[in-house]
Amino acid sequence: MSTREAEKALASLEELVRRGARPSHHLARAVLLTLGQILREEGPGSCAALIERARAVGQRAGPAWSEEVQTELTLACGEFAQGVDPRYLGLPNYDLDYTRSARLRLADRLEAARELGFALAPREAQMLELADRVLEQHLARRRAGGSDPVPPPGAVTPVDRSPRRCERK
Repeated sequence: MSTREAEKALASLEELVRRGARPSHHLARAVLLTLGQILREEGPGSCAALIERARAVGQRAGPAWSEEVQTELTLACGEFAQGVDPRYLGLPNYDLDYTRSARLRLADRLEAARELGFALAPREAQMLELADRVLEQHLARRRAGGSDPVPPPGAVTPVDRSPRRCERK
C-alpha cells in the first residue's frame, strides 16, 4: 500500500463526512491498513500529515467514525484469534502464512489506531494476548521439531472446499 492509497481512503472518508453519510468499517479498514503499513515500512512520523488529516476528518465524522474503527479492530482481532484455534494449528493443511499475514495486518491496524487515539477494547486486548501466546507456543514447538497435537476424534475441522462432482448410483 502506498501513500496514494492512504490519500484515496482519506478522500473517501472526507467525501462521506462532507455529504453527512455514515462511514463503514470497510472504510475504517482501508484507512487503518494503509496508514499502518506506511508507519511499519517507513517508521514513526513518516505520514504525520496523513495522520493529522485522518484525525481531523474523524473528529468531523463524530461518534460514527469511532464506532466503525472499533468495529474494524474487533473484527480483525477476532479473525486472528480464530485463526490460532488449537484444533486447527496441527492440521497438515493449516495455512500458517495466512495466520501470520492476518497478524501483520492486525498490527498495522493497531498502530494506525494508536496514532489516531484509538485502542482495542479490554476484552479484545485480552483475546489478542491469548491468541499471540497460542501462536508463539505453536511456533516454538515447530522450531523445536515437536509435533503438533492431533485433534481429538470428532473435533471440528476446516471444511474441504475442493470441487467435487455429485455422482448418482
